[in-house]
Amino acid sequence: MTASLRILSGSALPHRLADLAEPPKTLYLRGELPRGPCVGIVGTRYPTREGVRFARLLARTLTRAGVTILSGGAKGIDTAAHLGALRGRGPTVVVAPAGFAAPYPDQNAELFHRVLAEGGAYLSLVTDGTKATQAAFFPRNACLAALAHVLVVVEAGARSGTSNAARWARELGRPLLVVPHAPWEPKGLGCIAELRRGATICTGSRDVLRELDRMLLRPLPRDGSPVQPQLPFVAASGPPAELERVRAAIVAGAHHVDQISDVTGLPAAIVQRQVLTLTLSGVLAPDPAGRLALVPTLDPPARSNS
Repeated sequence: MTASLRILSGSALPHRLADLAEPPKTLYLRGELPRGPCVGIVGTRYPTREGVRFARLLARTLTRAGVTILSGGAKGIDTAAHLGALRGRGPTVVVAPAGFAAPYPDQNAELFHRVLAEGGAYLSLVTDGTKATQAAFFPRNACLAALAHVLVVVEAGARSGTSNAARWARELGRPLLVVPHAPWEPKGLGCIAELRRGATICTGSRDVLRELDRMLLRPLPRDGSPVQPQLPFVAASGPPAELERVRAAIVAGAHHVDQISDVTGLPAAIVQRQVLTLTLSGVLAPDPAGRLALVPTLDPPARSNS
């Protein structure tokens, strides 16, 4: 059974929308808007495979830590964020450019029903049967950015709706976290632009939870277990054999791209891509001298029986 429609206006509107210069006068809500910290995860409708996987894992990890995930319901990164939140068994909110009876995109209708069935919400600025129009996306982005305590951009082209959402976050003073991308990847050029404008780098859930903690927003895990802020992300970038060869070369003492290329026999461009993958995964980091090195494990050492 689909959650009933409620029309919000006046004092019933979420108070964070008051930060907008022209807040919406009316919102249309199905389900419940969760309380507590909310993180928006947004990105391109045409993502890379690695971007989809990162968004799902980020949303799942944050949800399990007690954070509510907001996104726009579009295909690509938005869909990955909602699915990751559902996998984390927590609520997610679709901030939509269309009414529930005219879903955008229409292939996500089943996803939106599932969001409601699992305790989330569908929120729009237009009535139930209103289809998405080009004019609807910018006010939707403003609403999403205003509702979020933190906004994370996973992948974005140079000119995109995602960049519009990021602009709203900057104007509203919402912390903006951005996943870094290789400069040769077109789907990440918008991310590089945002980082140049001063956005904070996001390499996983630890960065997001640290930002929430700075704002004195400390989510509690939904199952009562300790929060694990690490994001076990290993991107599927190229054949696994290439990734392992690069990692093995670093273990063997190669600390620069050209050295790794010599040891592995891989072209420098492929080595650079695998190095980026390992860095985003939290497996690799440059030392103070700029040499590549594996990040020490955070697992405690095994206890001795002696």
